Amino acid sequence: MALFSGLLVLGLVCALSLCAAAALGWDAALLPLPTLAAGAVLLSLCGCFGVLGAGAWAVPALLLLGAVYSGVRAGAAALQKAACSPGLWLFAGASAFFWVLFAVQRPMFTQWDEFTAWGAAAKLVKTMDALYVAQPYSLTASHSLPGSSMVCYLFAAFSPAFSEWACFAAVDTLLLACAAAAAAIAAPKARWPQSVLVFGAAALLPLLFQVLPAGAVGTAYRTLMADMPMGFLFGGALCAYFAAPARRSGAVLALAPLALLALYKDIAFAYSLIAAFVIALDWLCCPPQKTKPSRALPGALGVFALTALPGLLAFLGWNAYVAAADTAAAAGVGSAGLGYGAVLLGGVRQLLGIGREEGFARLMALMARAFFGRRVFLAGGGAAAVALLAVMAALGRACAPKGAARRRPLAACAGLAVGFAALYAFHLILYHYNFAASEALVLKDYERYLGPYYAGWALTAFCLLGQGAAAGAKRAPAALAAAALAVAACVAWRGIPAAGFWSDVSSLYTVRTDVQRRAAAMNAVLDWPDRVLVLSQGDDATRWYYYKYELTATVVNGWAWDEAAGTCIDGDFMNLVPEAGSDMYTYTTRGDLAQLRAHMDANACAYLLIDRSDGYLAGELGPAVAGGLGEAGPAALYRYLPGQDVCFVPVAVAESGVATG
Repeated sequence: MALFSGLLVLGLVCALSLCAAAALGWDAALLPLPTLAAGAVLLSLCGCFGVLGAGAWAVPALLLLGAVYSGVRAGAAALQKAACSPGLWLFAGASAFFWVLFAVQRPMFTQWDEFTAWGAAAKLVKTMDALYVAQPYSLTASHSLPGSSMVCYLFAAFSPAFSEWACFAAVDTLLLACAAAAAAIAAPKARWPQSVLVFGAAALLPLLFQVLPAGAVGTAYRTLMADMPMGFLFGGALCAYFAAPARRSGAVLALAPLALLALYKDIAFAYSLIAAFVIALDWLCCPPQKTKPSRALPGALGVFALTALPGLLAFLGWNAYVAAADTAAAAGVGSAGLGYGAVLLGGVRQLLGIGREEGFARLMALMARAFFGRRVFLAGGGAAAVALLAVMAALGRACAPKGAARRRPLAACAGLAVGFAALYAFHLILYHYNFAASEALVLKDYERYLGPYYAGWALTAFCLLGQGAAAGAKRAPAALAAAALAVAACVAWRGIPAAGFWSDVSSLYTVRTDVQRRAAAMNAVLDWPDRVLVLSQGDDATRWYYYKYELTATVVNGWAWDEAAGTCIDGDFMNLVPEAGSDMYTYTTRGDLAQLRAHMDANACAYLLIDRSDGYLAGELGPAVAGGLGEAGPAALYRYLPGQDVCFVPVAVAESGVATG
């Protein structure tokens, strides 16, 4: 059913894009991205108003009605002409390929943040037909913005169950819609070679900006992490603007992608403002007629206000919803709990040298060196990427026809460079305020944070180069082919990982499937409101987070031992150890049966899940467990009976799959 649902929604998106393009006289490849983005944003609104389940049926119905209305209005001749769009066929074929491939492979989540944020959000939304923030038992995903989960939910409209592989296919469809927007042709006659080259190069960008150690398993096109889709939405919105037949229609086409962009990740709001700035700069520097800058300025300011508004409304609206639904999820930035305004103001002051701290100065030096030394794509670091993107802008200018079109690549490159400088400074501020010193001084996840911007920039550069090639400039086709082949050669040379989206990597799921099997037996007696404490001795948090994702219950945090303070603090996963044996595992909590019971009482726990036992746990908890507890007994779920000597009664033994009462 997941495959049927995904292909059906894909078909509706393609049908509406084709019919609307026929009615408007546009290239149909322009419309899949705004259509998908508008559907996801509408579902987000439905979720905020508590009618997400109804929205799951309403949005596909609107797609169908829009396609029928537009098709009847356009007529058969216009539909036949619109069907000649190479970008639309490439989008439809590539998207269907991913849906069928993943339906056969059935890949699962593997990355940490998929279980703690993006994947958990998508699962909770589909399972409950509601946004996760308002649910008291879904705090794992409460800090995640809804963009990713709404895209997944849109394609799962007709599927009764949640499928991880379908989430991958849904996000990949969004990426390919951005590639289709880049490959759309504004010229009166679509040209297959130019569209194929741009679409192919765009489809390789996730691999180009995937920095992996030798022999690693690639996650491009098989991840629910928000980073690369955010970068593609950023570039896709700009491509929709630049590839439109008129600037005003392009600004309108960019609105829905920019709104969805702001709902994808916190930093994506900054991306949406940068995109609005680039569009406004295009209006200012590249007016279609000979217009003085003083006369172009009001129009540029107006289009900036128009294109910045969707992202602003989406970002502020979501934060208002979170604050109303769950005040705990609306916290500030960093360990100090500072608000965004305070962090930004403090960071700007330090950038200007006002009260600059030693740690901030050290981070500035590290970030400066990283721009030249840290790889963000297969061929080098950020400086190399910017240089190559500047060369593409120069090629775009040389290949474009005379007039305003010749200034567009350079103006876009300048605007994107200014936006990148601001984003780079903002990440410096985030490292200072939002990261522990041990993480900030190694610039943790530097490539993951900045790679998406380069990818969106590259997508825009290919779009502008493709527009020049389609306009009939003599040197443009050769320049476009050279740029696309360079990307393909770089990926073939250094970008093919040991395993990727095309591979069967079931060996990565060994621990997952073990926890999944155990959790399935326990889920027979659990429901979402049930509160469970999980103990898995020797765990490094992996199994604990898997249980938190797999159990249809609320997994309660444990407590942790703070070595520096010499006291217990709130934690999440834990290994229970004696006072004298605190070094037996990496993540330990010094405690005994009495402290465990007190913690469970304080957190209203109804169940204790013992995944793996050891000598200490068997000796300390054994007298309180009905039937006793061995050092290497089977994983079991115990009902907790407060106030009784034998307070843990087994209700499900995972190895047997039997509920015992």
